[in-house]
Amino acid sequence: MTDWGDVIVRARGLSSHILSPARCFALCDSRSIGDLSLQLANLGLVSAPSADSPADEHSLELALRRRAGARLQLLANWAGARRDLLAPIFDDEDRRAIRALVRGAIARVAPQLRTAGLVPTPSLPIRALDELAQAGDVATVASLLLAWHHPFGAVVEAEARRQQPDTLEFEMALVREFAVRARTAADAGDAALRLFVERTIDLENLQSALALSSQASDVPPGRLFVDGGTIVTVGDLAGARGAGGEIDLAARLARRVRGTPLAAMLNHGTRSAEDAALDALADEFRRRARDAPLSLAPVILFALRQRAELHMLLRILWGVSLGVPRATVERMAGVAA
Repeated sequence: MTDWGDVIVRARGLSSHILSPARCFALCDSRSIGDLSLQLANLGLVSAPSADSPADEHSLELALRRRAGARLQLLANWAGARRDLLAPIFDDEDRRAIRALVRGAIARVAPQLRTAGLVPTPSLPIRALDELAQAGDVATVASLLLAWHHPFGAVVEAEARRQQPDTLEFEMALVREFAVRARTAADAGDAALRLFVERTIDLENLQSALALSSQASDVPPGRLFVDGGTIVTVGDLAGARGAGGEIDLAARLARRVRGTPLAAMLNHGTRSAEDAALDALADEFRRRARDAPLSLAPVILFALRQRAELHMLLRILWGVSLGVPRATVERMAGVAA
C-alpha cells in the first residue's frame, strides 16, 4: 500500500487551523460586514481591510474561497505522484462546482452568483471557475472543460448536445462518472478511501430516494440509482415512491442507516440535510482518523472539515450582510448552542 505518512502529517497540520464551531459562533455577533472583516482578519482568514479597499460581501467570499482552494492545492502538491489516488476528494468538489455552473448557465443566473460557495480545486482553480461562470451557455462550459482535459468535460458536452436541457439526466451522468472514477481510485487506495466513496454514493442515492418520496414522479428508480454504495439499494428508491414523505422513508431506513451520516440526512432538524450529513460524515472520519491514524482518514477528514468551515463562514457572512437576527445566523451556520 502507498505510504501516506508525510501527507497525513501535513493534513493534520492544516486541520489544526480550521475554525471550530465555537470559534464560528463568536463571529455571529458581528454587527456589520466591516466588523466581521476585522474579526476574520484577526483570525488570519482574510487580509486586513484598508481605507482604500474596504471589505464587502463579495470580496470576503472570494477571499475565503481562495483560501480553501489554496489549501487543496497544497494537499495535491504534497501528494506529488500520488495525487491521482486522491481523485475522489478533488472530484467530489469538482462535480459539485460543475453541477452548479451548468445549472447557472441553463437558468441564465448572473455569473457572480454561479460561483457562490464553490471550492476551488487543483483541476478547477478560482480563475477556471470564474471563466466557467462567464460562459454564456452549456456548450461553452463543455468546450472549456474539454480544452482543459477535465474528466467531466465529456459529460457536460453530452448535455450541451441536447436540443432541450435535461438537468436530471445531466446530473445523474455527472454522479455516475464521479462514481466510476472514484471506485477505480478507491480500489488502489485503502479502506478509508473506499468508505469515503461508498458514503458519498449512498448519500447521493438517499437524496434521490428523498426526492421520490416527497413528489410525484414517473422517473424509473433505476434511472436515479448509482452503483457503488453499500446501504441504499435500487429497491429503496422504488419503495420511496410509495412512501408517505420524508418521515415515512426515514422510518423505513432507520435500522440500516443508524450510526451513519445517512441518519443525519434523514433527521436534520432545522439545518439543511446536506449540512447535517456533511458534519456527520466529518465526525465519522474523525473517529476513523483516531482509530486508523496512518490511513487516508486524516486527509479525507481535512477536506471534509474545510468544506464545512467554508459553509459555516459563508452563511455567517451573508447572514450578517442581510441583517439576519443572530439566533437565525447561528442556526444557518450550524453553530447554535
